[in-house]
Amino acid sequence: MLLLLMLGAVLVVGQLYVTLPLTPALASRWQITNGQAAWVGSAFGFAYAAGFLLLGRLSDRVGRRAVLLFSLLATAVASVLVAVSMHFGMLLAARALQGLVAAAFPPAALALVAEALPPARRPLGISLMSFAFLAAAPLAQFLATQFAGLGLPAIMLVLAAAYGLLTLGLHRLLPAGVALVSRVVAATAPVPMWRQTHLMGVWLAAVTVLFAFVVFHAGAQTAGVSAGDLQALRLVGLSPLLLSIAAARLVSRFGTVATARAGLLLAAIGLVFGLGGSFGWLLMASVVLSAGIALAVPGLIGTVANRATPDVRAQAIALYTFSLFLGASVAPPVAQALAPLGWNALLLTPIAALLCAAAVVNGWAPSLSRFQSSEHRTS
Repeated sequence: MLLLLMLGAVLVVGQLYVTLPLTPALASRWQITNGQAAWVGSAFGFAYAAGFLLLGRLSDRVGRRAVLLFSLLATAVASVLVAVSMHFGMLLAARALQGLVAAAFPPAALALVAEALPPARRPLGISLMSFAFLAAAPLAQFLATQFAGLGLPAIMLVLAAAYGLLTLGLHRLLPAGVALVSRVVAATAPVPMWRQTHLMGVWLAAVTVLFAFVVFHAGAQTAGVSAGDLQALRLVGLSPLLLSIAAARLVSRFGTVATARAGLLLAAIGLVFGLGGSFGWLLMASVVLSAGIALAVPGLIGTVANRATPDVRAQAIALYTFSLFLGASVAPPVAQALAPLGWNALLLTPIAALLCAAAVVNGWAPSLSRFQSSEHRTS
């Protein structure tokens, strides 16, 4: 079950990145600029982010299993609509629909892992899911580049078939009774999210994580890095993401906030290496940036899970994921806008964002010491 959920995470989240290497081809296909073509990715991303707010608590009400199966089937249908789009406006609308229905998958999958796995295996399960969500970025871009000659319609049809097969597999394996726990929680009176000030730092920090990652890779493409070198940048950034699996041990020793802050600072250091400009420095930047993100994401998820009260935990996770992919969605247009200012200006923006995130990630609730001490006991 966990392996299928990880595969689903890669295929669903990968939709955000699959069009990045195809931007020049899409611009040529629809006779538009590269900046306009970048909105094929952003249309999915903005709808995906909004979907977390609209659908994040859906699995609390109707069950994890039902939402996961619905999300995969609906994403398959939307992928077919993307494939058969006859004009650019229809393509953007289909991508937005695709992002909206895909957004139901991650919160339900994370909640299911937390509820279905034995307590001793839950930290590893969350770490593995974090790795799958992160690995989607380089894997989707690498595979999209390899099969770019087939065109976006063919790629989308293949993905639609994959979602269908995943639905069949999960239909057979997913437990049917997990949702009962969530329904009890959902029935309690919710605490208003605006009172969760100890989580606001996490939500703000989450915006910067994938924003920095996508700006780096989209900026490298915009700066004219060759196709072969772009593939190398994606591949060297894949193995450091395995650190997300080891993050569980760091969390248990140093706490979730410290792990998240270390990851954010490490990601910023990686982008500083990128200021060197040469391809060797870019390779080092890709490795360190990915390593930082691999530490930051489990730390941020753990902070949300530990600090959110049970009545709003699913909503808090959904808002965290919304923030994460909001940053990824605005990154391609930002990269296009900053590219004319030069490579240094392009990287300094995410560097500053990551440093600010490291400063505010702990939030500003008056009784933070209570949460900090509990993180070592519950993580």
